[in-house]
Amino acid sequence: MKKNDSAGVTAGEPLLANFVPESDPAYPVIEAILRVVPASRWAFARVTADGDLGMLLDSQGNGGELARLQNEFERQGGKAKTGARIAATLGSLGDFASGITLLFADAHANFGILTLLRTNELGPFTSSEISVLTLALDATSERLSALRLNAHEASLDGAQAPGSSGESFYVLDSDLQIVLAWSSQDQRRIALTGLRTRLADRLPAVLEETVRGLVAGWKSDSATQEVGVAHPVPFLVVRTQPMSGPAGLFIGVRIDRFAPSNSLAGPAARFHITPRELQVLALLLDGAKLEEIGQKLHITSSTIQDHIKSMVDKTESRNRTELIARVLGWERTPPT
Repeated sequence: MKKNDSAGVTAGEPLLANFVPESDPAYPVIEAILRVVPASRWAFARVTADGDLGMLLDSQGNGGELARLQNEFERQGGKAKTGARIAATLGSLGDFASGITLLFADAHANFGILTLLRTNELGPFTSSEISVLTLALDATSERLSALRLNAHEASLDGAQAPGSSGESFYVLDSDLQIVLAWSSQDQRRIALTGLRTRLADRLPAVLEETVRGLVAGWKSDSATQEVGVAHPVPFLVVRTQPMSGPAGLFIGVRIDRFAPSNSLAGPAARFHITPRELQVLALLLDGAKLEEIGQKLHITSSTIQDHIKSMVDKTESRNRTELIARVLGWERTPPT
């Protein structure tokens, strides 16, 4: 892993591999947050059952952030004793211009803390990035809550969601610029009032590329303007739909928190998906590309394509996007 410079993390760059194995349950969500919302410096730590910070990960790779993170954890705890929280960083920012802290928790316990700091060069956090972070807050809190329950041999069914999953809705023009935005999470951002932010004119780069791919086939003919669904990072679902009006064609984009079921066993049984196909499907849902799937499963790209085609046929889908939607229950009835 490369150390971050003052310009921040480059989207798509592997962030945590040198600090924690990819098999660690915290890895995919924290890595995805940092990929979607770049930071000049970041630090993450789990909170133990005793309330202490442990397993520090930071962009400097030297563990030197622990004292600062402990101070930030205590300051945030002084503002709200329980529950997940997204807030302006309360501790000293040093040479950084702005900071956001995410405190992952449920109604009973704290599970982890993540701070994201930015220099003037990287610029203020945007409103669309804060929307993404608010969704990530709930998703990561729920994931870490489940891990804590598993450690005590409790059922996942007993896990309590930390709050409303929420959603964000955007209208984009043909250049993918935001012309209208709305979020059901606005009321949770009161703690960010003191943070210097700017109104977003574009979605975060990872999400913009996702939208670009979903609408790539749209032409002037309305028959080509199909609704799209994608799962670009573990905690987000992106949906696109055409929106026509007197001013022409616009792109409706809805971004939700991804709340998976505990297992893919149900869809696998329903659609007669084989164990090997299920492995491919699980990696697709994690956003892996074909070459990454091939490396992890030690199979060729053509074999992966065969598995995907088989699942498309079994689910009576028209393409990979519809396959994912049908397996996850977003579209329950096959087209007639």
